[in-house]
Amino acid sequence: MSDIHIIGTGAMACLWASYFSAHQNLHFIQRHSKSETFRFEKKPGGTFVSGQSLTKNTIHSPIKHLIVATKAFDAQAALDSIRQHLDQDAQILLLQNGMGSQQLIGQTYNQYAVYACSSTEGAYKSDPHTLVHAGMGQNNIGPMTTLANVEKLRQWLPNEQFIWQQDIEPILWKKLIINSVINPLTVIYQCRNGELLKQVGIRQHMQLICEELDRLLENLPFQLDASYPLALDVCRLTANNYSSMYQDWQKNRPTEIDFISGFIVKTCQEYSVPCPQNKKLLEQIQQLDLGR
Repeated sequence: MSDIHIIGTGAMACLWASYFSAHQNLHFIQRHSKSETFRFEKKPGGTFVSGQSLTKNTIHSPIKHLIVATKAFDAQAALDSIRQHLDQDAQILLLQNGMGSQQLIGQTYNQYAVYACSSTEGAYKSDPHTLVHAGMGQNNIGPMTTLANVEKLRQWLPNEQFIWQQDIEPILWKKLIINSVINPLTVIYQCRNGELLKQVGIRQHMQLICEELDRLLENLPFQLDASYPLALDVCRLTANNYSSMYQDWQKNRPTEIDFISGFIVKTCQEYSVPCPQNKKLLEQIQQLDLGR
């Protein structure tokens, strides 16, 4: 049996835990552990998944296979807190939204095989011990360090659950573009993704944001589709969904705006691309975060 360590017990942590077979031992690393076991139900289907519940102080064996399923702003600190327990040949899979945290971890943990995942899976927790797999998607995974390769990854990660991408950066950027349009607007307009399409004023707002994003994309070393049609398509496909940022806002949790719009604004500044619309979005959500 192989051991899989997962930092976090949120929706994506539980979704990935559910991918593994009973032949693998799951260990959930949390800030605080109230019991020796963490158990949840996955719906639909009613499957139960369980694993050992740990904190950074109760880890007693080397970590060889690690999934970091925290929010982007917590990822580096969470990884640093258990660094002493990493096996010298540890493999680390990052599930964070946005951009910036993956690159930073790739640089500071370059002696390990580090991978980044861009997922279109839909999942949420209806309560602390119930996972709802709301929408089937795909997991694109690629290397963030030179030691990361698909042969190593396939030794422990269920092969049917991911698509290998040797160049993951364009895929991370595509999701970043989508998130930077949809996520903050669903918070500002307090709505589901599909409701962004129902008012002319909101669609015009989206278009202004996307015009700035397209000017930024012209400076990148790869080509992506135009932002506005892409955002419209995702709004239609996920019309009944609430964005992750909206869910964080509703539950009084900090948003990942600094790793979404914040990364966009920073990159625009690096390329001298004016971005007043994206900067205003960033500041609006930051103010909402501070006001709670």
